[in-house]
Amino acid sequence: MTITSILALFVLLLISSATFFLAKRFKIPYTVLLVIVGLLLVPISHLPVLGSSFSFLQEVVLTPELLFFVFLPMLIFESAFNMNMRKMIENAWHITLLSVLGLLLSTFIIAALLFGLFQLLGMNVPFVITLLFGAVISATDPVAVLALFKEYNAPKRLTLIFEGESLFNDGTAVALFLVILGVATTGFQGVETVLEGAGTFLMMVVAGILFGIFMATVFSKALRYTKSNEFVSITLLIVSAHLVFILSELLNTHPLFGVHIHVSPIIATTVSSLFLGTYARHILSPTSDEYLHKSIEHLAFIANSLVFLLAGLLFASTNIDFAELWLPIALTIVIVAFARALSVYAITVPLNRLRPVSKIPSSWQKLLAWGSLRGALAIIVVLLIPDDFTVSGWSYAYSPKELLLALTIGCILATLFVKATTIGALVNKLGVNKPSNLQQAWTLHLGLYYLLTEKQRIGDLAVRGFVDKTAQKPLLRDLQTKIDETIAEQQLLFTRQGNRLAVQSLHYLAIAIERQYLKILYAKDEVTESVYRRIHGKLTLQQEKIEYAQHESIDPSSYMDRKDVFERLVHFSQNAFARSKTTPLEEQYLYYRTQSIIARKALKTLQQMQTQYDAPVFEVSAYEKVIAIYTKHQDTSAARLRKLSTDHALELESFIVGLSKTSLHSTGGKALRFFKQKGLTDESTLELIDRQYTLQ
Repeated sequence: MTITSILALFVLLLISSATFFLAKRFKIPYTVLLVIVGLLLVPISHLPVLGSSFSFLQEVVLTPELLFFVFLPMLIFESAFNMNMRKMIENAWHITLLSVLGLLLSTFIIAALLFGLFQLLGMNVPFVITLLFGAVISATDPVAVLALFKEYNAPKRLTLIFEGESLFNDGTAVALFLVILGVATTGFQGVETVLEGAGTFLMMVVAGILFGIFMATVFSKALRYTKSNEFVSITLLIVSAHLVFILSELLNTHPLFGVHIHVSPIIATTVSSLFLGTYARHILSPTSDEYLHKSIEHLAFIANSLVFLLAGLLFASTNIDFAELWLPIALTIVIVAFARALSVYAITVPLNRLRPVSKIPSSWQKLLAWGSLRGALAIIVVLLIPDDFTVSGWSYAYSPKELLLALTIGCILATLFVKATTIGALVNKLGVNKPSNLQQAWTLHLGLYYLLTEKQRIGDLAVRGFVDKTAQKPLLRDLQTKIDETIAEQQLLFTRQGNRLAVQSLHYLAIAIERQYLKILYAKDEVTESVYRRIHGKLTLQQEKIEYAQHESIDPSSYMDRKDVFERLVHFSQNAFARSKTTPLEEQYLYYRTQSIIARKALKTLQQMQTQYDAPVFEVSAYEKVIAIYTKHQDTSAARLRKLSTDHALELESFIVGLSKTSLHSTGGKALRFFKQKGLTDESTLELIDRQYTLQ
């Protein structure tokens, strides 16, 4: 790299930040605007006046290595790490069939129709080339459409299905592409080639899954050793995706014990990131988790920005004569859209009949078909084709790679400029952006508490002289109007839906509070991992029951179900290879102690929200019912805890003393956070106080 290419890289980041600001300001899809800016930068750099100032931007080239080994792992990690494994398993049929069977259908439909189209246009393009293009273009890119789904409040389940499909069909698409490229390079030998290709494809998928699970296990073990040092733990997680990806690729190029193994690096990275996000994330403290979330979100933003900006530069600087290929490109765009729609309906219609409980509505089917954008992966894959790649009988001035690149560019631009800009209107037209009754209820609860807090705050600020009394009256009047509207909206919702919804919403909030304090206790070493997993599993099951309006059928003793198949695997591996530091009696003590603490925290929080201001936040009868449930739960756990302490006083004495010291250290940590927040001392002095005054 030269000094100008490094300068170009940082200037492009500056341009992408400005583009993001403009996209948010004018409500334009960010990725669309990035590509437009990239397309414009090349002609601007050729202008007589500006050419000397902007020409250096073209020194940063979108190479396959840059895309494959630097950008792609981070994009995969950001999506997979934040996905909900249980929700994925719940929608496993749709995600798996769309990402594998749907992709295969789309690939072969595109290949067959495109081959026939080229013949009609008098173009002698071999079937293997159209098959390559089918594999290149069939994988969906979730970046732009998911941002729009969230902005327009699309259903969470639809967003999850789309994101899950996009994640897993990336690996499937690249594995299929590499198999087809191998056939195109070595030649077709009949049944033998088909069987060999199918075997290689299957090995890449299965080996990718197994290697991903193995690497996730390794990183999970490492995180447990580095738990006390949040910088090391966060760094391990951030670099995990790149290490898994690159090691997978090394396995592909270097035989292991003389055996040549084919591993899909994308599938391995996806599985590893998914497992780490679901089964190792709790190792981090809440503050570290929040910091990690922001860090990977920012890194993914940088990667996405550079990919789409450089893609625009690549499209504008290519030597392909688009005027000559405009008709094939236009018809290809239509074929790709048709193949996507056909593959979606071919999967979802039979599944709706076979599995009516998890049915996908027709409006969702339309969004799945229309919202299939193409982007980073298609660019990466087509650039993996060698520049000297050709096929027998090729007689055109442009190479097969240039033809595939032209078709890919056309499809990407069409999906970005047409589909991405219309997806919001389609979401509104189909009416899928209406929040659920539960979502409306707890949003109203939180909104009312927020407004009451603001009202109190304005009064306090006026007393202190920070708000002028002439400004206080109109502010309070406007706030009171908003409060009255929110209360009326809340009452109307519960009148229509009944008191059951009010209980459902309040119970959901209580469980959210319990989950947060459970994580805090684990981060402070006041809960072992086995106890944490058991209680976390129980709260997860209860929360799902509430989401499905089945809270009256909650089983308080249940903490695992069929969707916890991977949780069982993790639990087994921990018990098999890890030696517990606590006895069963101590585990039981921790279980009841933790249950008592988090129930008490939920009670305290809800009571504070209900009684803090002059108006209650929650519907009174629902509040009393949930408070009664949690009071009984807290009393039961506390009684069992006292009984254990009494019956096994001698056995538990040293353990309880040690636990008390740990709890006391947490209280000391609160004081340290106070010192830091008020600027009373620096980091080195904080560490000194922690070491010198903590009870050992």
